[in-house]
Amino acid sequence: MEESEGIRGWGCTPTGDPPPAAVVSNASNPPVGCLPRWVTSGWRRNTLYGIIIFLLILVFLNIALTLWIISSLKLTARGIGPITIVKDGIRLDGQAWVVDNLIASTISSQPAQPISLNSHRNFTILVSEPDHVEHSKLIIKRDGVECSGKVFDVRDGKGGDVFFASREEVRVSAETLLVDGTGGLAVRSAVQTPLVRAPPGSDLQLESLTRRLDMRAPQSIYLESRAGSIDITSHSNIKLDSVVGAIKIDAPNIIINNLKEAKTTETSQKNSIEKKVYQLCACASGKLFLAASDAICAVQDNDTELCR
Repeated sequence: MEESEGIRGWGCTPTGDPPPAAVVSNASNPPVGCLPRWVTSGWRRNTLYGIIIFLLILVFLNIALTLWIISSLKLTARGIGPITIVKDGIRLDGQAWVVDNLIASTISSQPAQPISLNSHRNFTILVSEPDHVEHSKLIIKRDGVECSGKVFDVRDGKGGDVFFASREEVRVSAETLLVDGTGGLAVRSAVQTPLVRAPPGSDLQLESLTRRLDMRAPQSIYLESRAGSIDITSHSNIKLDSVVGAIKIDAPNIIINNLKEAKTTETSQKNSIEKKVYQLCACASGKLFLAASDAICAVQDNDTELCR
């Protein structure tokens, strides 16, 4: 009992009177109880406290991270940042980057605001079924625009027809179809139109560079020039053919230039005047020539140039 009373404090640091010799001899072996009692006695409880403190730290970190994400993305009860959830869909204020595909039933701009769709490469608008059956497609490339579908229809602001294209026909419903450029309009097959008219101040030219030019109508073909002339030029022959009716030329002056003149052996001296007067004659082939006014409207038998 006296030896035990001589050791005070934590059991390893004596206070007061020096311990007996028996105690000093045992000082080389340190006692086990040098740590606080609450550390050595309840290690399970201390481990539980440590886990609870670690979990509290994780909870505070998650709360701080959540608040940072909300502030960065500007999350609200109605949307995310510039994206606002409305009754019929979503509304976007600003710009949106679409990485893959954008599937929507309607894309419209805000009132009194334009809408712009930009793409660094190709821009494709596709209408298809859930089983990937394509109905129509619009592809905007860097160097062109491609449209595939059964019908291509263009309408004006009032809903009227402007342009219609299908495999069967191409129809232009505008009042005037104007083609600018030096090349004009090139048609491979046929043109059916009730009127061909040149713009004011320009000439109307119908040309066929390598083949013939046909103008056909079931009733009549009407050519009119109210303020000028009509020129028909051909490298070879110009043929006017009427199967049933006649070809009528009605004008106060009818001038046919470069007609050959028949040479006669008999020369008449009855009407010797300065101005020459001829009569118009025709060969059996229909070729026209000139003859003297007082001569016979015929050619010599040995003439091989006039009526050939």
